Amino acid sequence: MASLAGTFPAIVTPFTPRGREVDFDWIGGHLAYLRRRGADGVLALGSNGEGPSLSLTERKQVVDAVLRQRPDDSLAVMVHSGCAALPETVELSNYALERGADALLIVPPFYFKDISDEGLLAYYESVLAELPPGARAFLYNVPQISGVAISHAVLDGLLQRFPDRLAGLKDTSGHLPTLQGYVQSYPSLSIFCGSDGLVAEGYRLGTVGCISGIANVFPDLIGAPADARSQPERDAAQAAIDRVRGLARSYPTPSVLKHLLRILAGLPQTYVRPPLRDLTPQDAAELERRTRELGLE
Repeated sequence: MASLAGTFPAIVTPFTPRGREVDFDWIGGHLAYLRRRGADGVLALGSNGEGPSLSLTERKQVVDAVLRQRPDDSLAVMVHSGCAALPETVELSNYALERGADALLIVPPFYFKDISDEGLLAYYESVLAELPPGARAFLYNVPQISGVAISHAVLDGLLQRFPDRLAGLKDTSGHLPTLQGYVQSYPSLSIFCGSDGLVAEGYRLGTVGCISGIANVFPDLIGAPADARSQPERDAAQAAIDRVRGLARSYPTPSVLKHLLRILAGLPQTYVRPPLRDLTPQDAAELERRTRELGLE
């Protein structure tokens, strides 16, 4: 069973022009590149992977492609299986596990807002009850996108009933006290930092790793704070991340990551699916110029 710790790029999903189809053959080259650059695992179908823009059938096909093309079994594969509809979350979760995924990441149902803790707990209980014993499920706290925050009350309820299936949580709130609260309150859970700006602080607090968009291109950069032996080294590693983060945030995500993979990793050009938009020629030229000025490679 693959280890679930370290640097996990939230891998992009490659599309043909205008997002018509998934370019499944592209995936293998990306996974090989990530392994060479030190990634410990990958998250498929997350926010950077445009998971909600894919049909359930397409998501299953991406799961199959990632598992089939990963360089070796020690590269852990986590699958974001959260859907707005409870039955689809159960179906995709079990499909991923049956095909060999090492873990699941499950976002709250994101259509209805202001749902109660009781309602969210019932949703997650319904999902976890349908998973096989020993399944490793992580909750996905990203309230700025889902509109639903995962409270300690929900975690407490799930730990009481499913201590063997609730493995941890990814916090992408970008709020340090929230991340700290998860780490300090739940030592039995594996907490991943999901915010590139808090990687170093996350490791200082005790997170097990980082699930990162920037790691699509720079997994070694995202992993550097974990290897730092002093606070100055950790600060320097975070500063390097922040320089790339500042560059990437100037352009639409994940189109900026896909373009960086083309110019820095030598991967074929790939596209996003509407409503997301690809970089304009002007943005692409500017990005390439700024990348050279930063000395990135």
